Parts: sequence; C-alpha cells; structure tokens
Amino acid sequence: MKIRVDVSSDYPEREIIIKSPLDDDELKKLVKQIKIIQNELSQINGYIGETVYSLELKNILFFETNDRNVYAHTVNNAFLIHYRLYELEEKLPDNYLRISKSSILNLNEISSLTRSVTGNLVQFKNTYKTLYVSRRFLKDLKNSLDKREF
Repeated sequence: MKIRVDVSSDYPEREIIIKSPLDDDELKKLVKQIKIIQNELSQINGYIGETVYSLELKNILFFETNDRNVYAHTVNNAFLIHYRLYELEEKLPDNYLRISKSSILNLNEISSLTRSVTGNLVQFKNTYKTLYVSRRFLKDLKNSLDKREF
C-alpha cells in the first residue's frame, strides 16, 4: 500500500481518497478505521456534575482553563473536560486557535473582534459570552480570520 500526502493552502478542507483495485476486506477495514478516527476528532466528552455529555466540536465556542480545570463552553453551558489545553491544541481541527495562555477558540463561531484600551475582545454568535485575546496571539487570530471562508 502506498500513502501519499499532498498539502496545499489551496484546499478548503482535508480530503482522503482511497484508490483500490478491489473492494476487499482490507479496504473495508481501512475505511472503518478512518471513520473511527474521524468520529474521535469530531466529539468530546464533557461533564456537569456526575453527568457525561457527548459534545460535538462544532458546537463548542471555546475551551478555557479555570482553577486548573479545562472547560468547554457552548452557547448555554460550560462542561468540564478531562484534557489539558496543550493536548486539545494537538487534537483539535484547524478551525480552533489558541488566543491566550488559558484559551482556545472556535474560529467558526466568532461574531466580532473589538479592539479597545482594555484589550482585544471576541464576541461569539448567539450568546453573551466573550473572551479576551492576548496581544501575543492577536496577529495569528487576525490572519486566521482573514483566511476563513464563509
């Protein structure tokens, strides 16, 4: 089996193409493994008290540390996550970006970025929740926002 990777900023998203001479068990096993990996990367478990919730990454506005715990914020709730921010940073898809020492946000959920004397404030869609962007990460955020497609 040959594996070829073609990386280019021209591509809007990642795509896996499998070329095979036969539709055999090996091919089916390979497709199944890819789907398992894809599901692992699209959901995360969040906790409120003793209840476990399966959260879709697309619904998470941002991840934030508070008192040595990491929380995933959605429009209505904050869920305890059993990962550290650096672990999330490695696993999350490209639409997530670190914006401070204690926060990672979902670029697709940003409504506005406001610069003021007190700092740079991100407002999210359909919620009152806001987040401050550290000056160190501001340039990366602006570049990412310029590149994103609507």
